[in-house]
Amino acid sequence: MVGNPDLIEQYRQIHATSAYGTTSVKNLRFIRPEIQLLAPRSIIDYGCGQSRLIHALDLGYPAKLVRYDPAIPEVSEKPTEVFDLLINVDVLEHIEETDLDSVIEDMRSLCRNALIIIDTKLAVKLLADGRNAHVTVRPAEWWKERLGRHFPHLERVATVRRSRAGFRTWPRKPGELKRYLGKRAIENARYLGRKFSGRAK
Repeated sequence: MVGNPDLIEQYRQIHATSAYGTTSVKNLRFIRPEIQLLAPRSIIDYGCGQSRLIHALDLGYPAKLVRYDPAIPEVSEKPTEVFDLLINVDVLEHIEETDLDSVIEDMRSLCRNALIIIDTKLAVKLLADGRNAHVTVRPAEWWKERLGRHFPHLERVATVRRSRAGFRTWPRKPGELKRYLGKRAIENARYLGRKFSGRAK
């Protein structure tokens, strides 16, 4: 287990007593097109919390899907294999700055590519020790520099809120931007359809 054990235990207690760490699905319409174009055959949601994001991807083809979070007992055993893609949504702001490099390096060791989204604002939730649940709050450019120590290629990705910084670690292939925009248009149409029918979250 990488990171501060005392902090992880606080998150374990939060998860055991409340619904927490489930907002990543709101980014689905932004990240699914990115993932579909990459077409990974194995995906790990690192720091998944209670979220079922990985099982909601619906990529249109079979892929191995794994959830991992040291604060969730049923998925707290870290895999040893290397995945085609690691998803990390609203996680790194919960890691103390002194532990960030070791956690990011741990993520890097588990994947060939990564899609990372970080909240850059304070959380509403407080920890048991009185600190804000987002223990590391930094701007997007700071996060890009920190991630760049471990992932040599970083490109920004769209996210559901401006207060989030999103990155992918692979370049677009020639001509791929048009395909991405087409997929995003489909996702937006689906989202608006659900919103007007009252089913959007």
